[in-house]
Amino acid sequence: MAEIKQRDYVFDTFRGLCMWAIPISHFTRMAGHFSHASLSGVVYITINVFVMQAFMFLSGYFSKKPEKSRQIAFKTFLWPYILSIFFFYGVRKLLWGSATLYFDRPPFAMWFMFALFLYKLFQKNYVKIPHFFGISFAAYLAAGCIPFLTEFLSLGRLVSYFPFFFLGYYCQSEHIAKIKSLRKWQCWVLAAVLIGISIFLAYGLVDIPVEWYLLRRPGAEIGVDFLTDILGRLVLFFLGCGWIVLMLNILPGKDNYVAYVGRNTMPVYIFHLVVRQWIKKHGITLGLFALPADDSVLYYVLIFGLASLCVVVFSSKPVSRFYDFVVDGLYDVFMWLLKNVFLRAFGVFEAGLVRLGLGSVNWLGRQKEQIGAGAEKSEVKK
Repeated sequence: MAEIKQRDYVFDTFRGLCMWAIPISHFTRMAGHFSHASLSGVVYITINVFVMQAFMFLSGYFSKKPEKSRQIAFKTFLWPYILSIFFFYGVRKLLWGSATLYFDRPPFAMWFMFALFLYKLFQKNYVKIPHFFGISFAAYLAAGCIPFLTEFLSLGRLVSYFPFFFLGYYCQSEHIAKIKSLRKWQCWVLAAVLIGISIFLAYGLVDIPVEWYLLRRPGAEIGVDFLTDILGRLVLFFLGCGWIVLMLNILPGKDNYVAYVGRNTMPVYIFHLVVRQWIKKHGITLGLFALPADDSVLYYVLIFGLASLCVVVFSSKPVSRFYDFVVDGLYDVFMWLLKNVFLRAFGVFEAGLVRLGLGSVNWLGRQKEQIGAGAEKSEVKK
């Protein structure tokens, strides 16, 4: 009998750890005592130099079949993104009393879904382009110097995180095996170097605002000159790679609770953003008690505790099932309406046009004939 290959849960665990880190990052920024040169700054910068990069790497690694990626792109990524536009409009309206319905700017952290939709939709095409990783990496380095790569359609992030997706796509199982071959002492050294760099970035480079680490806008808009932006992005790329290498070496390959979270990330990703907005309005203590002192143990217990509570609750089976029921149910309704209402109505309309000689197929045929006739006349004149 053929040996059944055992699943390596390190990827689920890695995804779960990254998902756990995202609400910690958001709540750290919103808690009330955030400052660049502090432990809050170290935590925030550390998370934002590798977490979304790791998510993109893992997404690329599990996108080895471009045709399948294209087939699932709409349902898996664009559909939840479209729903989130209306969902978070309602959240803002409820919390703040007013809101604007944006279609050109992904709400909150939903740029990630929009980016993955585009990456996967066109993956079948760009993987055929020679040296495309080099092209994407050059674009990544220059992205902070290009004025139109802003938050409009998340163009800045689309370009800035793409090399990690492509790196994951190129990475094979044998490459992962080599990456995971570090010894314990090497992992300790790598961890010390990476954490040391985060401390230096937080306490030593206070002139670079933490906003820059999100890679969503040109550096000039937030006071970072073009040379610093390019060199900084080069450093960030290797930092992201370094953290990915470290995590693949130290995270367990057996099933565990964090791996379970990694298999249920979407409800956490969506619903913790509601809590983030609530904190933004009411504060992390919700007015129940005074905010603990800056950099006190209680202050960070509050941040990490609330973030962990969000992860535990929103990844639970009842919430995950509710999320799947709503998202998948609405998708089924949409597809039924598309098939049985919109397409049928269009078919009736098209049939009427055909009777009048104005059907779209006939119209396109006539346009082709006219273009051909024009080309023939041009040749005769010559």
